[in-house]
Amino acid sequence: MQMVPLHAAPIVENWRVIQEAFFNEKSVLTDDGKLEVGHINIDAPVQAEDASLVPFSFKVTLKQSFIAKVYLFTDANPILHTATFHLLQKRQIFELATRIRLEENSVVRVIAETNAGQLLMATVDIKTPGGGCGGGGTADEAALRASAGQMKVRFNQDNPEASSAFSFYIKHPMRTGFERTAQGYYAKAWYINQLTFSENDTDMLQIDLGPGISADPYFKLTQISALKTPLFVKATDNEGKRLQQTFAF
Repeated sequence: MQMVPLHAAPIVENWRVIQEAFFNEKSVLTDDGKLEVGHINIDAPVQAEDASLVPFSFKVTLKQSFIAKVYLFTDANPILHTATFHLLQKRQIFELATRIRLEENSVVRVIAETNAGQLLMATVDIKTPGGGCGGGGTADEAALRASAGQMKVRFNQDNPEASSAFSFYIKHPMRTGFERTAQGYYAKAWYINQLTFSENDTDMLQIDLGPGISADPYFKLTQISALKTPLFVKATDNEGKRLQQTFAF
């Protein structure tokens, strides 16, 4: 059998499925750089070196409306929905960096929803060695579960005047349900499914996660707050476990 070169493999595109399932076939504006509503900038590799750990960042800028939600979809993954970011305070700019998984060469989509219900989309094609959702199992399940949920925050020290920019890390395997264990069977899906960031008892950002986010989730966040008060983080996983921690600025 002749092997198909990686660069020749098709880019998987599932927009019709995503539009029907998540947006009820609503009209979605494609960012061409000339839209009055705003624009989306995406930074991602053309060729991912590691399909299970793909760096991905975006910046949403709206001109007149506020950002209600930002959706992240990966067309080639078994589970198309990768994350939804709910901005719970009025913001016209939202910037984030994270790491995602890719099962195959894929279109990756960022869709911003305004407070008026308008939808704005930008896309990027990423090629990959593949298999990012399969991952690798571990024989030491007890140790894995003992460390899962450990959190760490690093605040922006380069520019103290910047609005509370920070990097957030949480230890977790983010199992997709497609990984084989050392015993050869498929491990049950197990992943962080929601994060909430709060300050002064006010929720600033909620993230609904799918297993398309890489293991040991990382988020670098800006433009969600202008406060300099302690940051409170709540996390839940799909098994119902709840975690929380407070971090001093």
